[in-house]
Amino acid sequence: MATKNIFRRSLLKASGAIAAGSTGLLSIGSAIAKGAADKAAAAARPAALAKFKGEIITRSDSRYLGWFWAMSWYRIKPNAFPSMFARPTDREDLALLMAYANKTNTRVVARSSGHNISNPVLAQDAITIDMSLFGAIGELDMASKTIWAEPAVLSEPLNKLLYAKGLAFPSAHTGFVTIGGYLLGGGMGWNMPAWGMGCGSVVAAEVMLADGKIVTASATENTDLYWALRGVGPGFFGIVLRYKLQAHPAPKIVKNTFFYTVDQLDKAVPAFLELLPASNNRSEVLGALGMFNPPGTPKDKQTWHWAVNVFSFGATEQDAQEAAKVFTQSGVGKFAAWTKAESQPLTYLDLYSQLSTDFYSEFRTSEVALFTDDPTTVLKKLGAKLQAKALDPRSFGFSVLGCNPSVPEPCSFTRKADHYVSWYLIGTTNEDVQKNFALMDELYAELKPYIKGYYINEIDLTHFPHMAQECFSPEKWKKLQAVHQQYDPKKRFSTYLNG
Repeated sequence: MATKNIFRRSLLKASGAIAAGSTGLLSIGSAIAKGAADKAAAAARPAALAKFKGEIITRSDSRYLGWFWAMSWYRIKPNAFPSMFARPTDREDLALLMAYANKTNTRVVARSSGHNISNPVLAQDAITIDMSLFGAIGELDMASKTIWAEPAVLSEPLNKLLYAKGLAFPSAHTGFVTIGGYLLGGGMGWNMPAWGMGCGSVVAAEVMLADGKIVTASATENTDLYWALRGVGPGFFGIVLRYKLQAHPAPKIVKNTFFYTVDQLDKAVPAFLELLPASNNRSEVLGALGMFNPPGTPKDKQTWHWAVNVFSFGATEQDAQEAAKVFTQSGVGKFAAWTKAESQPLTYLDLYSQLSTDFYSEFRTSEVALFTDDPTTVLKKLGAKLQAKALDPRSFGFSVLGCNPSVPEPCSFTRKADHYVSWYLIGTTNEDVQKNFALMDELYAELKPYIKGYYINEIDLTHFPHMAQECFSPEKWKKLQAVHQQYDPKKRFSTYLNG
């Protein structure tokens, strides 16, 4: 239900914005006109989809433009227009869509929530399948601590259900991200140092293939498909109907926050890196480069800071407090510009209110997410560049030190380095977009020598298409090509693997 509401809000917001800036393309002036439009839309539905129970929006439908804008979070859209948007209600609807796509030789792409800046769900002449009604959560098996969940399930509601049973799942850092695309791309979520990437906790998945057949993928069934879906991201060549997830005992958490100026990065980053081994995977060090300042700071005195949130985990609050001492009893706080949270106790559900990295998603114009062995240099260069040239003070960088981006084999996700850095440029006008693209190119060129690989879920494959291959090892990239050919020989799915 929550996912459906998100879709509705997106659609209404998009429709309102378009109507305000146009001649009312989405506005129907009378009941008669609306009735005529509805009949026209029904007539435009292909005969082969007459039994389709869900919504179908073709290019002749007056609602098409509204759906186009609502399919992704971002204002920037590719110059690519699907032939149809389809919103299936169940597996029968999905099977009809796949049969129609095969009959008409049309590519398809599945959408969970559209939280990917590349907008892969908008492909020219393809069928965009909106999976937002696939948001059911199954019964929790307490013996195995596993649970089935469909791709449109939101991270926070999933964990609310699990937390009531003393469990948790390594979902996204923000609660309103659905698990579908998040897990396909690896899933950088909470407590990574201990739990690794989210897809490492995917036990199995039910997948509809290009021919409409439904199979189970696991470590014992369709093992190559299971290997692929744990890390392939928007390149997946199937539709995940539901995931079987491995839950973990819900930890207690303690939070500490330290702030450093950009000029202090030379000292601050190495100080945290030195402490990581002693942390022994019990603390997650999340840093944000942004216009952060103490309350009441005059506008002319405000500047950029690296805000370091240290989340320490333990079976009990006492355990978490002990883990936090690695940082609180070191010297990292003594030279901080200021501190905020001091050993603040949190529950696992409290985590969803701690970060706001997606608050400005609508206005993101470009982003890159990379793995590196040299976070000090990367953050120094990034901080200096953002401080000097960021067009919008809401632009920011994000870092995870010692993130342990690992996934137990079999998995397509490739671990190339232990540290993660990303940056997100904000803009509101077409001029901003062009300037941010230029700044992104400048940043990329300067940081390229320190990059070991990229995170498939947080890169702009429209602007940097070559980065897809660089997310994987040469061996895994080659295997992805082979598995793709095995399961989707006719290239029914729109994916970066099609070349």
